[in-house]
Amino acid sequence: MVTFLVILFILTCFLMIVVILLQAGKGRGLAGTFGGMGSSAVFGGRGAATFLSKTTAILAFVYMSLCLVIGYFYKQESEVQRQSIIQQQATEQPSLPATDVPMAPLQSAPGDSVR
Repeated sequence: MVTFLVILFILTCFLMIVVILLQAGKGRGLAGTFGGMGSSAVFGGRGAATFLSKTTAILAFVYMSLCLVIGYFYKQESEVQRQSIIQQQATEQPSLPATDVPMAPLQSAPGDSVR
């Protein structure tokens, strides 16, 4: 799931870079590079600017949404990894059943006599 979201995130990044570079700025950007006035024939006189602006806004929204979703999933994974090894072992191992074997009586050490 996270791998799919990261791939989608990278594709969104590349698409946003392309769309931003295609927009005409003060120097006309890369929009004039691909045939000069050819883009205005496809989108209309002002159509390319509004289309590219809307596309940029949509891609920015998708980018930010993916950032939040991926961050949420990574946070959940890191909480599992933050447990110590002992805690992980305790949750993985089932408890041993109690045995009915009697314990040996405690004997005092040879030098511990009560006077």
